[in-house]
Amino acid sequence: MTTASPRLDPESLVARIIAELQATPGAQTLLLRAMLTNEFRGMPLRLERIEADIAELKADVRELKTDVRELKGDVRELKGDVRELKGDVSGLKTDVSELKARVGRLEGDVAVLKGDSLEAKLHRRIRPLLSQRLSLRRPQVLHSPVSDTESELYEPVEAALDNGIITAAQDTRISATDIILRAQRKAADRSPVWVAVEVSNDISQRDIERARQSAEALSRVFCQDNMAVVAGYRIHPQDQERAAKADVHTLLIAEDG
Repeated sequence: MTTASPRLDPESLVARIIAELQATPGAQTLLLRAMLTNEFRGMPLRLERIEADIAELKADVRELKTDVRELKGDVRELKGDVRELKGDVSGLKTDVSELKARVGRLEGDVAVLKGDSLEAKLHRRIRPLLSQRLSLRRPQVLHSPVSDTESELYEPVEAALDNGIITAAQDTRISATDIILRAQRKAADRSPVWVAVEVSNDISQRDIERARQSAEALSRVFCQDNMAVVAGYRIHPQDQERAAKADVHTLLIAEDG
């Protein structure tokens, strides 16, 4: 009859196994193979791969940080370029604004010059124009940019102002009229008529109003018939209608005439 070996408690059993494994190193591998699954035995290799991936990731992070630093430098440089560009644009806007102002002044000067040129041209041509287009005879220029007949015009105007026949505003309007003529109608009675002419490159409503005011002021001074005329190169159809309603005659002049 075989005698059973005495059973060891767990702590003693583990201590004995450890002692045997320490005495026989080759048995350790066999024991691990027996106790561990394939998944656990492959963990060292997996850990090596993870460590390699981590090392590669760290390298990528370092490269990314370098790229970010370079990008920040590019952004700072770009901001500097943008600031310079804004300064250039601001300076360009100022230059354009100044150029527009100079062009506006030049256009104004040209307009004034053309207006003066038209007034001088009309001084030479106004009498035949009135005779041909408005059926007036013997028109005599008493006031224009190049001539005045003070005794025949301004002395009666001053007397009318002194006697309260016209107002100071009407006196000023007469003096500011571009051309003033005295003429006769071609009717049988040849009645006298005073003609107030306002000259403008582009005839406007304001020119129409001024011509009418000047003509009425002259009529009050001399107690004679009046005729209001606007003369220029161009007039808008709407202003042409305004002139007709205000009993203001329109003389359109050819620019190359």
